[in-house]
Amino acid sequence: MRKSKKLIFLALLIFIGLSSTSCVKRRLESLEKSRVEIDMQENIGPLTESFYPDKIAEFSEEKYLKWFKALKGPAKLKLPAPQEPKKLTKAEMVEDFEYLFAELKENYPFFGVLDRKYDIDFLANHDIYLARIKACENDQDFIDAMTEIMGELHNYHAKIADRAYVQTTLSYYSQNWNQPSIYYEFINLNRQAVRNRYDLEGVQSRANSGKIRRKKSGDAKTAANLSLTSEGDLAILKVSQMLDDKSIEKDEEILDEFLRNKHLYKGLVIDIRDNVGGNMEYWKNFLLPKLITEPKQVTNHMFFKDSAKTRLLLSDDTINVEKLSNVDITGIKLDHAEDLKDFAYYIKDIVAINPDESKKDNGYEGKIFLLVDKDVFSAAEGFASFIKHTELATIVGSQTGGDGITLGVINSVLPNSGLVYTYTNTLGYAPDGTINEENPTTPDIETGTYRQSLQSIESQIQN
Repeated sequence: MRKSKKLIFLALLIFIGLSSTSCVKRRLESLEKSRVEIDMQENIGPLTESFYPDKIAEFSEEKYLKWFKALKGPAKLKLPAPQEPKKLTKAEMVEDFEYLFAELKENYPFFGVLDRKYDIDFLANHDIYLARIKACENDQDFIDAMTEIMGELHNYHAKIADRAYVQTTLSYYSQNWNQPSIYYEFINLNRQAVRNRYDLEGVQSRANSGKIRRKKSGDAKTAANLSLTSEGDLAILKVSQMLDDKSIEKDEEILDEFLRNKHLYKGLVIDIRDNVGGNMEYWKNFLLPKLITEPKQVTNHMFFKDSAKTRLLLSDDTINVEKLSNVDITGIKLDHAEDLKDFAYYIKDIVAINPDESKKDNGYEGKIFLLVDKDVFSAAEGFASFIKHTELATIVGSQTGGDGITLGVINSVLPNSGLVYTYTNTLGYAPDGTINEENPTTPDIETGTYRQSLQSIESQIQN
């Protein structure tokens, strides 16, 4: 009996010990979770786990950069399943509008251009826009009103994003976590309100990803990007989009095919009509180096306002930026220099391209023509501007859409609705001192249709 009681007592001790150990373990886990959350809020330590994207909104610029620099790898994002977006109250709609308006006021570079080209004083229209928001009865009314307000900026980069854009941008930015502004936007686009609004699962960063560039525009195309056709003595390379350099394998095969057979043609037409951009590196590092036979260079000028978003963008150590107050720009011819009174940072943007001599077939010495239209924007417009100012090719078609001298698209999030909106913060001047958004690339030969363009090019070849 005594032995039985002893066994029962021992069993009870073991049970209590196990229970205590389990409780202690749970307590330690709870404390560790709390420590992680406190660390997130205080910006301490190289945290790579349990980061809720919504916490990014609590970071100031300085705290975010401190946290980012302590990272040893991308944070593991906590991504609960998307839910039905909550119905917005009138107060939340107003708050979101004021949030967007304040950010544009701090960052957007083209208010002067907008006033001169379209007679729109966007900032002075605040109360008119606010009245539109207050008249909204539901979420769709709000989305429509915000889309219309962004539309009044008359800029291809300035828009309320759709689901395809957000998904594509998340996927693209997941390739790189070691650039502070791109990683900030990547986490921001993974916030719960965004995923609820667009019904997205969210995306984790790839730990061993290489460096990418900020996108100059975002509409993805799924069709073949580069195609080669011929018209008489002309080879025609149609470039649908400026791809990132990880997606050019098929394009390279097509371009190499042209270069192998270049002796069959008297002229080359590079057709970028309807090309709304993508990545400058496509034509800087791939397309032009394979075609040119001697170095080409231009110098553009970029200006930025002083804001948290700008400082975050310019914190990338690959960007050679100067405070405008430290730079003497009086010797630079710049149209509408009065626009610069609100700007604080300057980049002397030297674009230098050298021939790629790695293959014997590279380089084309025949006549080159660039085919453009009003739907050429962003990185494609940057290409057209480079061609124009190096006189590398004869430009044929109609005036382009502009905004091609830029560091890229800024992606921001409205806190209540989760709507994503985009814009550029770069006031870009071409080498001739014109604002590229205000004075897009004009063709050397004006034509109205594709057939007229080819006829003009054929005439040039014959002459």
